[in-house]
Amino acid sequence: MVSSEVESLARTGGLGDVVEALSRSLSSLGADVVVVTPKYGVTRVPVDARWWTRPVVAPLGLGHARELGVLEARLGGGAASISSRTLPPRACMLADSQLFDRAGLYGDRDGPFTDNAFRFATLSSGALAVAEQAWGGALPDVVHAHDWHAAFAVIYARRERGAAWAKVPSIVTIHNLAFQGQTSPAEIDYLALPRDGWDAGWFRHEGSVNPLKGAIEIADRVTTVSETYAREIQRWPNGYGLDAHLRWHRNKLVGIVNGIDVDAFDPSTDGAIERRYGAADLGEGKRACKAALCAELGLDADPTAPLFAVVSRLQYLKGIDLLLADLPALVDRGARVALVGTGERDLESALLGAARRWPGRVAARVAFDPALARRVFAGADFLVVPSRDEPCGLTQMYAMRYGGIPVVTPVGGLRDTVDPVDLAHASGTGVVSAGADVASLLLALEEALALWRDDIGMGSLRARAMARDSSWAKSARKYLDLYRSLGV
Repeated sequence: MVSSEVESLARTGGLGDVVEALSRSLSSLGADVVVVTPKYGVTRVPVDARWWTRPVVAPLGLGHARELGVLEARLGGGAASISSRTLPPRACMLADSQLFDRAGLYGDRDGPFTDNAFRFATLSSGALAVAEQAWGGALPDVVHAHDWHAAFAVIYARRERGAAWAKVPSIVTIHNLAFQGQTSPAEIDYLALPRDGWDAGWFRHEGSVNPLKGAIEIADRVTTVSETYAREIQRWPNGYGLDAHLRWHRNKLVGIVNGIDVDAFDPSTDGAIERRYGAADLGEGKRACKAALCAELGLDADPTAPLFAVVSRLQYLKGIDLLLADLPALVDRGARVALVGTGERDLESALLGAARRWPGRVAARVAFDPALARRVFAGADFLVVPSRDEPCGLTQMYAMRYGGIPVVTPVGGLRDTVDPVDLAHASGTGVVSAGADVASLLLALEEALALWRDDIGMGSLRARAMARDSSWAKSARKYLDLYRSLGV
């Protein structure tokens, strides 16, 4: 596995969660997984981490190469899995103080780092160098690259590292097609990209180098993180300029919906929440966690008022502005609203402004705070995910795991993971809006308010949401089957 994020080491969003949880699930099924990722300035280094005795050399273009230290640890510690007796996956963190030892993964408050293409080309080249040593000189059975940052690894393995590497099957997973890593064509030689690939248009896109496009062209399989998203990205505008390219390669495009780590996100064992609870005491647990969350955020405590929440990156595609437009109606109907996230400055300001406008009714925390997010999942009655574009989404599954009810738009993985509630037939796990617009979202919020007033219906809905199987078990087996279909 090659990824710019791993949840327990360094992450900014769902990519890190998925890479770690998938790797651990594959390991529990018997796969020997090595995850290669940078050692950032903000990386949380495990206590059992040990340096390799020698650095690895990452060849790049124009005769340039970088020596990278390798710090190895087990994801989740060194103990064997109780269920499988297999060791957790190995994580190899690549150390290069000049490239990675920074306060952010991709940028800072001034914007993205200008050398990101070279940074992640170095990650990709270094990952192959790690793989050459991780199994005693044998090459891996498969290279699995995640998003554009790791796309270079697919290109290097197939075209730049010799005949043995060219035979190794490769997969690239698109977690979010909105980010493709475009850079200047002046960087082609410096990034060790094959000139004939540019001439043939494999990674040439609108006058720029597009490493993700190149990996889609060269990889044996391309996966996305939900079945619906795999269909959506083959159409404008969800393809972000690559829709025709993806339609051309549709025969190797596969949608596999994400899961979540149900052991890490378990209200019966979660030490971050006010009161642990399970299916038997769901109501009491949610009420205690809701009261504690309201006190923490400064919301008026009223057990008869529903608490709606958002935990999200603050971006246009996340549809936060849609919810902000519906906030007056929610507040007028007596709801409490908790908003947590960081991102675009105008949206951060809008959240803080809403909290000032409705003190005690609306609370905002501009922060990336995983522990607070867990308390929100446990305390909120409804979790709103108003995305315009959502490859899969994890927060709606976390909310259901904690007995919260998702209110979502009908896009991407939200459509695949949330079944519309039908009280008459005692089915469904959440509220699904008719569209990703202000009016449709308001109608969905009104439906949630109506559900709140039905104690019996709400109780059974919560129980169904909590009982939903969101684990990685089924999806990890699909990835294993995909590897085996390539001759692994």
